Amino acid sequence: MKKLLLIVIAIMLGVGFVSSDTYAAPITSGSYRHEQNKIARGEVKQIKKLFELHSAFANKHDIAGLKGLYDDNYINSDGFDKKSYFKTVEETWEECKDLIYATHILSITLNGNYADVSVEERALGTTFDKVDSLAVAGEIHAVSTSIYHLVRKNGKWLISGETMQSDKSYLLYGDARFMNIDLSAPNQVAAGETYTITVSADADEDTVIIGSIEHDPVTYPSVTPNAPLRTMPSSNVLERFIKANNDNINEYAVASLAISKSQTDKFDNFRVYMAGLACIMQRVNVVPKNNFIKYEDEKK
Repeated sequence: MKKLLLIVIAIMLGVGFVSSDTYAAPITSGSYRHEQNKIARGEVKQIKKLFELHSAFANKHDIAGLKGLYDDNYINSDGFDKKSYFKTVEETWEECKDLIYATHILSITLNGNYADVSVEERALGTTFDKVDSLAVAGEIHAVSTSIYHLVRKNGKWLISGETMQSDKSYLLYGDARFMNIDLSAPNQVAAGETYTITVSADADEDTVIIGSIEHDPVTYPSVTPNAPLRTMPSSNVLERFIKANNDNINEYAVASLAISKSQTDKFDNFRVYMAGLACIMQRVNVVPKNNFIKYEDEKK
């Protein structure tokens, strides 16, 4: 049926139709293809250089240099334009002054003056905070995958957008740095859909963990989620059903844990002390409802 349809279309257009099992000569010469491949290799080389500069500026926290790699019309999949995006970058660097990045390019797709670059990025750093008037150091670990969208203007490649596919980050203080703590949530849900967030930790019998689970829509400025605290059961697993927002905004599944330990000294004195804190975030992409999908009545 499909082949017959193609024949009819070909006749209507007044062109000859050649069966797929006959030989078709190449429509371009070998020299032309060679030249196109040479041009493509040159563009790929420029794009790789762009990301080398991106990593260098990011690791030096050079905000001016980094901005120069972005198109003025930049917009990402969270709806952040260039101004709002770089405000979040500056605030992140202010909180974590030694944050470093490692970027691995997974693939590059060229399409004329546009390109898509799929990457995996990792970040590592430390931050300082106060708990009960005591200064404590925390570690930040993050890994994400995304697609950078590029545009070529005046022979120069610029970053014009970004689609974040996955993102998970850990902020760990004290003993939490040495525990296996993980958070599980779907990477994608429909707007208004109910989904499950699960957080687990490997803790011994002398450890008590209280925690909360919440979701945080990606907005600027961000709003700190405020969920009720619950004591982890003996399984050391907490779960919560969450209803995704209906505002067509991507969100983060967020788990916050406070880790306490009990100890008996040589004089049989029993005490409980705060041993660590943890905050884990995982990106959840929210797909807006499409009101323009309609199904015809099958009976018709």
